[in-house]
Amino acid sequence: MKSRILSLIALLLTISLITACSGSGTTSDSGGKNSGKEFEGVVLRTIGGPDEKGYWAKVNKEFEEQTGIKIERDTVPYGQETQKLVNSFLAGGASYDIFVTDVIDVPQYVAAGWVEPVDQWITEEMKEDLLPFAKSAVVYNDKWYGLPYASEWKSFVYNKEILQKGGFNEPPKTWDEFIEVSQSLQDQGLVKYASSWSWLQGEALICDFTAIAASMGSTLFDEDANPTFNNENGIRALQLMVDMVHKYKIVDPASLTFSEGPVGDAMAAGDIAFELQWGIPTVELNNEEQSKVVGQIEASLMPYEVKPATISGPMAFSISSGSKNKEASWKYIEYIAGQEGSKRATLENGMFPGWKSIYEDPEVKEKVPALQDIINQGENAVNRPAVPWYKEWSSMMQVELQNALTQKKTPEQALEDATQKTLKIISEN
Repeated sequence: MKSRILSLIALLLTISLITACSGSGTTSDSGGKNSGKEFEGVVLRTIGGPDEKGYWAKVNKEFEEQTGIKIERDTVPYGQETQKLVNSFLAGGASYDIFVTDVIDVPQYVAAGWVEPVDQWITEEMKEDLLPFAKSAVVYNDKWYGLPYASEWKSFVYNKEILQKGGFNEPPKTWDEFIEVSQSLQDQGLVKYASSWSWLQGEALICDFTAIAASMGSTLFDEDANPTFNNENGIRALQLMVDMVHKYKIVDPASLTFSEGPVGDAMAAGDIAFELQWGIPTVELNNEEQSKVVGQIEASLMPYEVKPATISGPMAFSISSGSKNKEASWKYIEYIAGQEGSKRATLENGMFPGWKSIYEDPEVKEKVPALQDIINQGENAVNRPAVPWYKEWSSMMQVELQNALTQKKTPEQALEDATQKTLKIISEN
């Protein structure tokens, strides 16, 4: 994974040398330019989490107006998409035409035959323009299974105005500094809680623990997929999370029920000074229609003890092998996740694009605040384990991490129990 991240950074540093060949404005997708309505009346079903900012409602309406294809989006609570999607696959895969594939899902979905290859529609330009970092979510065993939706990692951002009012001209670089600065901001009455985190019993908790553990020098698994999270640094990482909630009281305790959405809302309202968020959070935080902290937000590395770190999570839009409207489905994912659609998602929804050309686009450079600072964080991104039993392991691990965060168990006991359960999962798969 590290090599993929380094490849991304290298490409971004040298991209000006190659965009003359690829061209930032030359795209293969319609981006709304499909003047004919050959699919008039076709209805496509997709599934996703809460559309809190109304982005997908707007995009889907415009797509229908331009193509005649109606999009029915099944909006479900955070964390429930995967199970509902898998249930539809097991029933034949016809319930949804289009869905989001997380990088951790690709091996399982391909092996089960649930996702449709899209190589027949992939152009040479797409192949040349795709970032290596995004490739892991769309290409598997040399076949394409979608287009990049969010080729991202979590970005650490802070409210510079709140920090300056508190007497701090720079963001904290270490976890000790993070605790000190957070306590000071709260003592001065600038915020009730310095930060919120997405630590509900869900995948978001796994992501944040992975990042914080890496910042302490711990990995979750070794190269042979043996669990390593129950080491000194892994325990210290979980202890830090527990202490920030219960001992130092610098994290909103409601974080134990939060996904990323409420954390972003708290940051946009000016209620907190720090957040770790997917993609390019500065886009929404500098949108006057969505934020009260326009012009106040900057990005930096997440605090660390041993080395800088964050968590990666590239995703793609894919087509169900059970869809009866595969070509129309391709038109849709090309519209929303091709180069033009991805550029729009970057500018309006803060999504990290999976196409090289977008990073050199003049409009993107001009309108995306702190883009380079956020890109710098990607050099330190780590991934969750790519193992076929990941879903089962993640569900178990979420429970044990919450056991520690709610103080039902000590961090040592929670991680020891998780280790034993992990070994059992491995032995049964």
